[in-house]
Amino acid sequence: MGKAFCEHCREYVDVSLVTEKEVTEFEGMRYVYPVRYGVCQRCGGRATPDEVQAENQRSFLDAVRTENGIVSQRTIEAIPERYNIGKRPLSKVLGWGEQSYSRFIEGDIPSREYSKTISRIDRSPLAYLLILHTNTRALTDLAFRKSKEAAMRALTSTSSAAERAAAYILAKTGSSSPLGLQKELYYANGLCEAFLGRPLVSERCEAWTRGPVYPRLWETLELRSVREESMFGQEVAEAVGKTFSPEEREVLEAVISRIACYSPFALQDFTHREAPWREARTDVPDGEPSTNEISEESVRRFFHALKERYRMQKPADIGEYMQDMVKDLQGSRIP
Repeated sequence: MGKAFCEHCREYVDVSLVTEKEVTEFEGMRYVYPVRYGVCQRCGGRATPDEVQAENQRSFLDAVRTENGIVSQRTIEAIPERYNIGKRPLSKVLGWGEQSYSRFIEGDIPSREYSKTISRIDRSPLAYLLILHTNTRALTDLAFRKSKEAAMRALTSTSSAAERAAAYILAKTGSSSPLGLQKELYYANGLCEAFLGRPLVSERCEAWTRGPVYPRLWETLELRSVREESMFGQEVAEAVGKTFSPEEREVLEAVISRIACYSPFALQDFTHREAPWREARTDVPDGEPSTNEISEESVRRFFHALKERYRMQKPADIGEYMQDMVKDLQGSRIP
């Protein structure tokens, strides 16, 4: 409900607001986006408040930005508040010129590369935390602490289980390669299936050439650019750990103590010998890329059988299986 000037009634009237899809042709492109308009409570004609018309214009511009790979103005404006950081300090944390974020707030259009970074930290508090810890010297101690606290609140309250589990492993181990982290999450998921009867994460897992990978997490975090000194320690582990049940934490601890100790390439080789990855690639030649899904049923079947075969009583008992895999690999490489 609001007020607007009705051309038919010739005065300001009460209006109700209605939302619909608008289609606009602009420079040879077709854009579909939501708009709102007012309906006069007296005559039923259109009478849209000025502030709503301004929102509709922004909605159109956001549609143009999205279609062309540019982050929306709404997202740009939301980031400083979400992470409790000023525009200039945020620019410095991101490694940009000090006035860059202020210009984007004021309406300048960021490049595709800058847009990609803004979108990534918008959807992933963990991605922001990693960047923040990589560039701690860009902020005062107080500014760093306030922004980290805000990011941790977002991480523990809005992030997926995959992100939270990744944060827990990174914080506990001190460092991890992107390849190793993906395999550690895969084993954590399988152990949850075996011991708890449910998966730890719900994201799609794919049978990439180098083993199981959760592509959404891979793309969001871009861990290929993360350096070891960006890992963030015990306070993050404690905060994130509280979002998991004691049984889930036991699984994660087993992964950290019994699986994360192996190199990413060893873990890759292990998964290449296991049924879930192999079954997902039955129609894919060796060495060829694939986005085939590793099914939850396949993971459940394999890890339940593994638990029975090794008579595991607790998740940490996975260690015996891992040792056997090392022996098998070493034996297969003897001429």
